[in-house]
Amino acid sequence: MQDLDIFSLQWGLALAAVMVAGYVRAVAGFGFALVLGPMLLLLLGPRDVVVTNLLLGFFGNLSVLRYARRVIEPRRIWPMALGAVAGLPIGIFIITTLSESTLRVLIGAVVVCFAIPLLLGYGRQFQRERLTAGLAGLLSGALTGSTSLGGPPVVMFMHNQKWPQESIHGNLALYFMFLGTCTLVGLLAAGIIKSSTVITALTWLPGMLLSTWLGLLTFRHVNARLFRWLSLLVVIGSGIAGILTGLGIIPA
Repeated sequence: MQDLDIFSLQWGLALAAVMVAGYVRAVAGFGFALVLGPMLLLLLGPRDVVVTNLLLGFFGNLSVLRYARRVIEPRRIWPMALGAVAGLPIGIFIITTLSESTLRVLIGAVVVCFAIPLLLGYGRQFQRERLTAGLAGLLSGALTGSTSLGGPPVVMFMHNQKWPQESIHGNLALYFMFLGTCTLVGLLAAGIIKSSTVITALTWLPGMLLSTWLGLLTFRHVNARLFRWLSLLVVIGSGIAGILTGLGIIPA
């Protein structure tokens, strides 16, 4: 991958994508990697997309935690966290094994497959919550390590269990911060993280923090259902573009 020059057109487009993703995350409670991943996939290599998502997502979740710490329930999160730790090695094995074109298709397919049920409002409540939470975490960990898109399994789980909106908002931030930290450590050990990728990602950090702050200000005033619907349509379109890029139908 050719690194993006700071203040180039491509860098500016990536910054815009980062700010959109940060705002969506702050308002909807999830979706940073889901929104940003397929957009960045048109500008960066898949491994750099994963690292950028995780690094910026860590700081975004830290910002959300400042506002949502009162509604966090660690006892409901730990089964997912344990499952995620078990799933991470699977994801790291995938990202170190597959080619970039295959990863592009995988990321795009994961986005589309999870975004469509969320768009349609699919829901099913499970009786054995801790067991199901662990399984959701296992899948989330594997997806995070390989694509950085580990949110959909746990988001769907929380919505299926009818957790209150504010509870989902805060608990997802805690979960993603924990999982993102573990994943970054694993990717660093696997030699996936490049210093140039980290430096470039950090140049987008001020924009991401600004958009997150704006999202938190408007969190209670935005029609979340309409906003999520429109956001997921954009995500599905970006995911399809990622698949087509990986298949070589459109240029990378």
